[in-house]
Amino acid sequence: MLRLGYAAVIVVLILSAMEAYRIQVNVSQQHIQIFYRYVDQEESLTTLRRNLWLAGNYVRDFFIQSTPAQAAELDSQLKALETEDSQVFDHLSRAFPESDAFRKLRASMTDFWILVNPVPKTMLHSTEQEQVEFVQRVIVPRRGDLYDVLRGLSVTDEKRVQESSQQIINARHEAAQRLLIMLGLGVLLSILVALVSIHHAENLERRAANHYEAVEQARRELQQLSARLIEMEEEGRRQLARELHDELGQTLALLQIEVSHAQAAISEPAALREYLQRARARAEETVQSVRDISVLLRPALLDDLGLVPALQYQIDHFQKRSGMACEFVEENVAEHLPDGLKTCVYRVVQEALHNCEKHSGATRVEVAVRQLSHNLVAEVQDNGRGFEAREKGLPGKNTGLGLLGMRERATLAGGSLVIESSPGRGTRVTLRIPVPDSAIPAPVPDAPVQVTA
Repeated sequence: MLRLGYAAVIVVLILSAMEAYRIQVNVSQQHIQIFYRYVDQEESLTTLRRNLWLAGNYVRDFFIQSTPAQAAELDSQLKALETEDSQVFDHLSRAFPESDAFRKLRASMTDFWILVNPVPKTMLHSTEQEQVEFVQRVIVPRRGDLYDVLRGLSVTDEKRVQESSQQIINARHEAAQRLLIMLGLGVLLSILVALVSIHHAENLERRAANHYEAVEQARRELQQLSARLIEMEEEGRRQLARELHDELGQTLALLQIEVSHAQAAISEPAALREYLQRARARAEETVQSVRDISVLLRPALLDDLGLVPALQYQIDHFQKRSGMACEFVEENVAEHLPDGLKTCVYRVVQEALHNCEKHSGATRVEVAVRQLSHNLVAEVQDNGRGFEAREKGLPGKNTGLGLLGMRERATLAGGSLVIESSPGRGTRVTLRIPVPDSAIPAPVPDAPVQVTA
């Protein structure tokens, strides 16, 4: 229905445009025809006036010098004028086919030429008095009458022009009424189509809103599921770290003690002492490996001492492992923060340092954690090679799960993650998480504490 409605509106608009164009073309053509006809008729009447005037002048000149040569010349001139007038009358007969004024003019002009054509013969030897009487009795009255008739034809022609103009105005008025009707129909169709379109758009909007609500509900459920999975993952890591420390770590520690006692009790042979020393060193290495695994899974410092000591330990371990210079800045961070917030910051910083060590080729890393009025901001910046970032700050190709996991952690914690990087300018990772009011510390006037590892 909407397609048909739009098609009908377009058809009406096209027909209206065609009608307007046709009206303009017809009016222009009629005006041009009236103009050319009026000019043509005026030229013909002007020719008759000119010939009438010339005929009188030729006769007058002949009377001034009446010779046989002048008579022959006058006869030739009068015949030429009469021939031209005959052609003009034939042309005008098509413009004034039923005009009384035209018939009167033609009859008068014929009488005039009947009286004037014999002059070269009949008035060749006439006296001056006869010539003057002829001019006063024939030429002047006839010419005046003909001028009056010609003026009447001009008036008639002007009236015809006015009538034609009025007819054009009436025709244009009727065409304009038709055009207005078509435009009104187009407006009504447009309103109808607009109403149907609005109704259809409202239905689509409601369906889109319902669909969006369903998608949003599904997204919230997925977020809750992701949060629960991450919580379960952290809980599993915590339990695994505790088991490794309490069970395996304690057992290996006892093994180390027993080997030490055996070593102290035996003074010889030397080979046994060497074996026991190797066993003790291996036990020490095992204990250290267990501790490293425990820290990697879930650092006890994060639960026992808080976020800042755990980050400091992680940065120290990163510097020893990678050999990069690393600066740690902490500003006004509360000691007691929610577990989810501490875990998010710790894991994001851990992943950022891991990416820096593995991919950046940097020589210096700066880590800063600042607690503002209602947000906790963590920044990790290096001076490495950087990368060409695309949408959401991710690398252009072969994106791993690290950056995606960082962003997902930030989203689940209610915060945001911004990754800024460009080739040759290093990379900056900024994590911003809202802090509950209960964890906001009182204002501290002291300057920020900087710890350089």
